[in-house]
Formats: sequence, C-alpha cells, structure tokens
Amino acid sequence: MKTHTCNSPKQWIPSTFHSKPEEKTVSQKKTPNHNNQQPKKCVTFTYHSPLIRKITNLFKHSNLNISPCATNTIHQQLTDKITNTGTKSSGICKFKCSTCNNSYTGKSDRSIATRYKEHTRYIRNNNPISSYALYILNNRHEYGTVKETLGLLKPCNKGTRMNCWEAVYMQAFYQHSMLIEEQQVNDINPLYDLANTSRGQLYVP
Repeated sequence: MKTHTCNSPKQWIPSTFHSKPEEKTVSQKKTPNHNNQQPKKCVTFTYHSPLIRKITNLFKHSNLNISPCATNTIHQQLTDKITNTGTKSSGICKFKCSTCNNSYTGKSDRSIATRYKEHTRYIRNNNPISSYALYILNNRHEYGTVKETLGLLKPCNKGTRMNCWEAVYMQAFYQHSMLIEEQQVNDINPLYDLANTSRGQLYVP
C-alpha cells in the first residue's frame, strides 16, 4: 500500500495549523478583603424585659456587638454585707450563746426583738420548744441581753426569699463551725458556697 505525502510548500499551509491554541483564562472571583473592615465594638445593654431584645435587634447590622447585662446577679445577692443591727426589723437573725459563742440562726417575719422575748421566755419556763431554748437548757449554758445575744443578719420580708436567705446563713454558720448542735445542716448546697468565694465573703459576725 502506498502512502501519499503532501509536497505542498510550507507557505501554503494555513497559519492556523502552526499557531498554538489560545489558553482560556479563568476569571477569578475577587475575594473581599476583610482586613479593611473595622472590628466590632463590644458594648453592654442592661436587660430589664424581653422588649430589650427588640431594641438591640435594631443594631444588628451595625458595628456594635451587644451583650445583655443583668441587673440582679447572684454575686450581688450573696455578697451583700449587712451592717444594720436594728432589732425592730424583720428578717434573718442570730441568737448567740454567751457560754460557747455558738449561734442559732433563724427567720422572723416580725420584729426580731419579739423573737428574742419568745426564746428567752421558753428558757425561763424550762420549755424547750425552740432549738435555741433546747440548746441552752440541755447544755446548761447562758444567754445575754438583747445587745449581747441578738443580731440582724439580713433584713427582708416574709416569703420565699426569706426562706432562701435562712438556708444560706445556716449553711454559712455551719461551715464556720458556729452553728449550735440542735440546728445542723444535712445537705450542702453548692450554690450557697458562692457566698464564700474569694470575690466576697458572706457576713458572718
């Protein structure tokens, strides 16, 4: 079988056969330069009600990074030191033993001076109806005057909050080995331990 060769001059060959194929350039998308963007400023917004969320949403597309700030924190509640020693107020009080300096902690929705009169009357009548009277009578200890024995730990009104504060102070006195034997704490609440952190000590006179 014979092969045919092309004897045509090279000049006659179209230039398209000699030229290299054009390289197609792929258009690259320009990535946005984040270095030019300014960092967002962190600000706090006091949270009072769910309506605050609607207000902060107005700044959603702004250059502000808003964080809610609470007005009533656990630290503020548990680390508030009480220096008021008035006996006409209601709240959480302590009755100190003059012999061993241990204390009974309790709540009173009336004047704490009225509670002092009730406890001392139980002792005089040899009626161990209260834990403080039972401790004094069983151990044959002594109690002092109102100024020596009675102290106001936390003024508050009757309700759930008063019950919580009573448990907080009972645990605090128990952990400081200052609570009478007739009033012991069985379960330690780790939430109440926040009162004894390094950020602030609960007032235990």
